[in-house]
Amino acid sequence: MTEQELQEIIALLGVQGWNPQVCDTPVPVYDSAVPCGNPSDVESAYPDGAFWLPGDLVKRESVVIISAVGDSMVDAGIEDGDQLHLQLDAAIRDGDQVVACINGESTLKSYFRDSDGTVWLVACNENYDAIEVTEDMEVRILGKVVKCVKNTPSSSFRYLQRAVNRTKTRRIEGGRQEEKSYTDDELRCILRRVFGSEMVAAADWVSVYRLLVDKCGAPSSHTAFAEFVNALELDEYPPCSRDLLRKADAIYLRPIYEWGTANIRSSAHDRRTAIARRLKRALE
Repeated sequence: MTEQELQEIIALLGVQGWNPQVCDTPVPVYDSAVPCGNPSDVESAYPDGAFWLPGDLVKRESVVIISAVGDSMVDAGIEDGDQLHLQLDAAIRDGDQVVACINGESTLKSYFRDSDGTVWLVACNENYDAIEVTEDMEVRILGKVVKCVKNTPSSSFRYLQRAVNRTKTRRIEGGRQEEKSYTDDELRCILRRVFGSEMVAAADWVSVYRLLVDKCGAPSSHTAFAEFVNALELDEYPPCSRDLLRKADAIYLRPIYEWGTANIRSSAHDRRTAIARRLKRALE
């Protein structure tokens, strides 16, 4: 990417209100993680690389990036795997999240000085006890957390599919307000052309139920729908009945774009899907 292309993208994001900043300042990254639980020895770790951040973000202070491990700080919003920006040798106040080295071992805790003047390192999870800092301990505050960057999770396929299906369903329901009006003769002609010789069983009426209800104003009640299509007097095909629709696999009562999710493998299903798709095209 050229510098001009980068500037164009930054300008575009700025117009949209994203406030982009160029990452031009290297920040050391430590692959060794700091535990949000019991202390461990990570003070002697060496940087494993650098992460580039905007200079304004790190404020030209000594900042390193470390990874959080464990669940003792979850109530403070710090979870396992989060990337923590640690400002070294910073001034510490009550409530700051700090990395402390205790007798050579490091841990992430909240800093707190009680009314007696005693310093405590407090876990933000009721399952962990606070650590009282006593005179016989060698304690050094290495730095305080100034930023917590969450790992970006991937959305599950099932969640995305459901969201898309909801949108499609809303579109269908909205489209019902614009459904076309067909005369009985027009519907007879369309259905004969769509069915051809492929409708071989009365149960195949389920293949057109959803589309006739959504697009042609057919009643959704099983009894009323059966009366609706039988009134068309398509005598060359088996009659429709309430019981056929009531006993049909529920997938056929849904929009046809959902039929593929049922994982049904049969010649009858393939035939009904083909009929429904032909009817959908005929009604468009």
